[in-house]
Amino acid sequence: IESHVCVLQTCLDLIEASYIPVVVEDCVSSRKPDDKTIAIERMRQEGARITTLESLLFELTRCAGTDTFKSISRLVK
Repeated sequence: IESHVCVLQTCLDLIEASYIPVVVEDCVSSRKPDDKTIAIERMRQEGARITTLESLLFELTRCAGTDTFKSISRLVK
């Protein structure tokens, strides 16, 4: 998915509708690295939250030591 086209436009639409989008940076791309970099920065400036898949997964588990946490740890290694 082109970060600087589809993802950016969707993100801007969500912000305009008073949502706070979360963009998982390592799950989007662009053919040209500069296009992705600029799109991510633009989304950040407009109010989107930028994260990585690993960070998001661990954030969603909320607590270390659980079976879910251990399963995710094995997945991301």
